[in-house]
Amino acid sequence: MQDLTTKSPISSDKEPTLRDLYDRMGPRNGIAGRVVAQLAAEGVSVAVSTVFNVIYGRSSHAAVTEAFLTVVAAEKQRRADIVARTKALAD
Repeated sequence: MQDLTTKSPISSDKEPTLRDLYDRMGPRNGIAGRVVAQLAAEGVSVAVSTVFNVIYGRSSHAAVTEAFLTVVAAEKQRRADIVARTKALAD
């Protein structure tokens, strides 16, 4: 009988999805809220559920996708800056 509780190995050939990027940010990361805030600053009104629908691939919305990628890039840069500052202060 096949064990269904183990995850199948993910192929390294697979293109990363928005969901993959979201999952890499860790739990309770607030990314969706920041996407909504960024879009609101640009004059676009969207709900958090719309952002999650785009992240999970249930719908497509170009403005939400662009804002999500911008927010994720900024968060990754912020985290890298924190690591660099921590290392600099530790020396």
